Amino acid sequence: MAKFSKAQSAAMAIATNANVKAVIEEANKLSVQREKFENEELARSNKALYAILEKVYGLFNKAVKDGCIKETAKEMRSMLKERGVKVQSNTPALTCFVRFVFNSDRKRAYNYASTLMAAVDADIKPENLAAFIEGSNGVEECKKAYKMKDETKQRVEAVAAASVDVMDILKTMPSAANITLPNASVDLSDGVDFAFIVARSVGNGKFELLRAVPKSTKAMQTAAVKELAKNLIEVAAKAQTETKEQKVKATTEKAVKSISAKSAAKMTLKELEAA
Repeated sequence: MAKFSKAQSAAMAIATNANVKAVIEEANKLSVQREKFENEELARSNKALYAILEKVYGLFNKAVKDGCIKETAKEMRSMLKERGVKVQSNTPALTCFVRFVFNSDRKRAYNYASTLMAAVDADIKPENLAAFIEGSNGVEECKKAYKMKDETKQRVEAVAAASVDVMDILKTMPSAANITLPNASVDLSDGVDFAFIVARSVGNGKFELLRAVPKSTKAMQTAAVKELAKNLIEVAAKAQTETKEQKVKATTEKAVKSISAKSAAKMTLKELEAA
């Protein structure tokens, strides 16, 4: 790591403080603009809203580019506290910018921050944000898409991938037992591979086999495989907990060492302060 003289360090600190001050001043102006938007534009024009969000997004990127994102987020959190707005240390840095401009409305700040997060994920430039939001059918849809991506989509993709593995396993694994049920006849429709038997659980891994379901459909097979896939994921997750924790730690350390707009957007204030 390069060493700097006291004069160089002082000059760098002055430059950083100047950058922080400039960002805070612009954010304060945006907050006034936001208040005017809420108080005077009763119709809450989407264009006016998108313009404010575009500037917030641009300001965030500017703070990252100027190398003062850590100090700016810290100062914003402090100023929000003075306003009576509590910001948790695990709040994403980009959300802190949104809350600073939109003040204490947590729900709205979350919606707007999710919209900007979606833009970050899509590598949208600030000047193209309005078009991105409009093309996504508004803030609400952007929020849903981001939430879907972060929460549901990953699970859906994981289950789909695990389902392929489950099918391969079922087709090749040896049977636990061979039985004959009286008057059992199964119609395998829709090109399904497996039949289904109703069993009564008696505990300790033991089951009483009762009846074969007379018709197996694609929907039945898909539902069964999906549940087996979920179980496969859970078992794998338990076995890999320690490995995952190590990967998360390594990813976080890497992010704080090389802060970009995309990584900083999702870094919490606590992570920024530790950088």
